[in-house]
Amino acid sequence: MPSTQPSPLLDAINAADTASLGDWFYTSAAKAKGVVKVRPADIGWEDYTLSADKLEPAETDPADIDEAMRWCVVVDDIPECEAGTAALVYLERETGSAIIAALSGPAHDHDVAIRMVARDLKAEQRNAPARKTLRETVPLPKAANDNRPATAVNAQSLLSMDFPPVVYVVPGVITEGLTILGGRPKLGKSWLALGVCIAVATGGAYLGAECERGDVLYLALEDNKRRLQGRLTTLLPPMKSLRPDLSQLELDTEAPTVDGGLIQRLDAWRLAAKNPRLVVIDTLAMVRPAKKRTQDSYEADYAALSPLQRWSGEHGLAVVVVTHVRKMEASDPLEMISGTNGLTGAADSILVLNRDADGPKLYGRGRDIEELEKALRFDNGRWSVLGDVDEVKRSAERRAVLAALDDAVGPMTPAEIAKVIGKPKGNLNVLLTKMVKDGEVVKVAYGLYAHPGKTGKTGKTSKESNHSNQSNVGIQKDAA
Repeated sequence: MPSTQPSPLLDAINAADTASLGDWFYTSAAKAKGVVKVRPADIGWEDYTLSADKLEPAETDPADIDEAMRWCVVVDDIPECEAGTAALVYLERETGSAIIAALSGPAHDHDVAIRMVARDLKAEQRNAPARKTLRETVPLPKAANDNRPATAVNAQSLLSMDFPPVVYVVPGVITEGLTILGGRPKLGKSWLALGVCIAVATGGAYLGAECERGDVLYLALEDNKRRLQGRLTTLLPPMKSLRPDLSQLELDTEAPTVDGGLIQRLDAWRLAAKNPRLVVIDTLAMVRPAKKRTQDSYEADYAALSPLQRWSGEHGLAVVVVTHVRKMEASDPLEMISGTNGLTGAADSILVLNRDADGPKLYGRGRDIEELEKALRFDNGRWSVLGDVDEVKRSAERRAVLAALDDAVGPMTPAEIAKVIGKPKGNLNVLLTKMVKDGEVVKVAYGLYAHPGKTGKTGKTSKESNHSNQSNVGIQKDAA
């Protein structure tokens, strides 16, 4: 929690005490082993284009309070971080709080850099960071022997805390946090992703759920603008007057890698959007960092997604990363995601689009969604939900039974029906009992079933009926 003590820095800002502010910057630079610099007036602290080469060295004290608000401490020699990693510390004018932000370096080092600088300044991290920053305040006095980290909390305090409800972008399917969407090549993953983007950007319905409207960023990194235009045209009504407003959907066909500026790119979009809700990255292969020589496959996979997972959690947004699945089938469809468990371990939710003999299906499991198995239909770029897999499969079997009975010349036994529809007799006995109870099938005698629309029930099986018909024909010939 932030400190409630009066802030000397805020008092100095309000009093335009540039000398005291200058002293604070130089003292902080000495503690964190950094240097004091000044940013240009035309670039803000949260502008993702801000880089170390655009900062000028500070001279003596700030000339005025506006210049003091452009002063910062730059730290570029940070333990446990790769070369090139830098962080900066500046003051927030409204609160007098010191804000520590990652300035450069691999995305996976940003949090480490921020925490290391915070440690050197003996600053306390707030619970709700802004952008990729941690807002810092003067800590409350602690006992001399209290060495617990600022992030620790006792269970009783945790129970009394209030947290906002989980944000569902597509209710029951996609929630805030990082979601992996896997599927075989050319199965329709990108159509599914674009459909979700349109539904959220327009406040429409998708996959059987109503979506709350918000801003969406779709990084279609394996497409070009011509193809994206064609897909949008396919998914939208043909008449322009009937098309929804798509101004809240931003599309891009290029993006940096996770360790090359992707987080900053996402931050730039988030800060410009009025109501950011969803980011879709299609596909993972286009943004994942190169594997380091010191990493094993698990570590490389985890490092590829963990920065996105942290970013989505910090800002309460949904990030969907599209990827491929292995060619080899798995008993659990969610284990088909291509790569090690490092990918699925870093994600909050996993969705797999798959197709088998019964048709396409969407499987899902996550920390904040119930496990799902939906039967889908794909029609001209549009995915729609037919229902739960078990229910849809059951409905298909019932239709097959009714078709067999409708084609028969008389009542049929379960064995005869099973042979016609190609299903085991044991499973069919249970299904027939349910269909009789639901009024879909008529049980005309023990072990004999007929279509309810059939008339003239004889109580004979189809084989017996055929035999009787042949006998009647013979009698008629003899009589002639």
